Amino acid sequence: MKPGALHIVRRVGRIWAGFRKNRGPHEVWSDWKAADEAGDAGSAAAFASELLQLTPKSYFSWFQAGLLSKAFGNWPESSARNVQALELFTPKDADEFNGANPAAWNLGIASTALGDWATARQAWVAYGLERFGGEAGPIDVDCGMAPVRLNPDRPSLPHQVLYAAGTTEVVWCWRRSPAHAVIASVPLPESGHRFRDTVLHDGEPKDTRRLDEQEVSVFDELGRLEESGVPTWQAQVIGASADDIQALSDLLEQRGLGLDEWSGIRLMCSKCSYGEPENGHNHIPATSDAKRLGLAGHESDLGEAMETWLASRHGIDVHSLDLLW
Repeated sequence: MKPGALHIVRRVGRIWAGFRKNRGPHEVWSDWKAADEAGDAGSAAAFASELLQLTPKSYFSWFQAGLLSKAFGNWPESSARNVQALELFTPKDADEFNGANPAAWNLGIASTALGDWATARQAWVAYGLERFGGEAGPIDVDCGMAPVRLNPDRPSLPHQVLYAAGTTEVVWCWRRSPAHAVIASVPLPESGHRFRDTVLHDGEPKDTRRLDEQEVSVFDELGRLEESGVPTWQAQVIGASADDIQALSDLLEQRGLGLDEWSGIRLMCSKCSYGEPENGHNHIPATSDAKRLGLAGHESDLGEAMETWLASRHGIDVHSLDLLW
C-alpha cells in the first residue's frame, strides 16, 4: 500500500469482508444464529452464503441454507440448495435424522411450488415415499383429507415470510401430495381464498382437528399455487334440519359445488387455533334459528341445485342468497 493511501474495508452484516479469510465455519454459524435471534434477515443470508463457501461439501451447510431460502419463500434457491444437500447426504447424517432426509422433504416442497414435478417425485422417493415415484407429470394422488391453516399468523422458521391473502382460517382440503392440497371447504371471503383453490403447505403439524373420531394434523399454508375463481355465496336458510343440510351438501358435492355451514364456525384466537388454550378460556359459537351457509359455485348451477333440494322439502325458507365475491 502506498504511503497515504486509504485502505477501505466494507462491512457486510455484522462482519468485515476483509476478515473472511480468517473465519472458520463454527464462527460463521455462531454469527448466523445470532442474526436469527436478532431478526436480522440480511445478515443471516450473508452468513449462509459465507458458510457454503467455507464448507461446500457439508450436508449440514446446504440443508440449513436451503431452510433459510424456504423461510424467504425463494423457491428456486431453496430447490437448488436442497439438491446439493441431497447429493451430500451420508449414512452419518441419516443416523442423526433417524434415517430420514429432511432436505428431501424441503426439496419436495420447493419443487412443488415451482411445478417441477419430476424433481418433486425424486424428492419424495428420496424421503422414502415410494408411491409418488415411477410416473411423469403433475402429482395428483388421493392423500386423504387434511386441515390447512390459511394465512398462518405464526412463523415456523426464523425470518419466515408468511403468506397472507387475508385473515387466518383453518379449512379442510383434499390433500394431493405431501406438499399441496385443494380446498374442499368454502372459506370465508375474509381469508382471500375460494373453494377449490390449490395451496402449498408445510409438512410440520401445527395442532390437530377431529375427522371421523380421529385427530388429524393441521398444516400451515406456504402459498397459493392456483386460484379456482369459483364464486362464493352466502345463504340464510330457516327451517332446515341437520339432515336437510346434509342432503343439500351431498347434492352439491355430486355436482362439484361446495357448501359449509358457517353458522357453526368457531372463531378462535391464535393460541386456541394452535392448541394452546389458556386456563378457563373457551370460544363458544353463536346460536341462531337461521342457518348461515357458505356456498361455492356459479349462479346457474347453484340455483338449479337449490330448486331440486327445495322441491322435496317443505317448511324451508331460503331467506337470502347473496354473492360475496
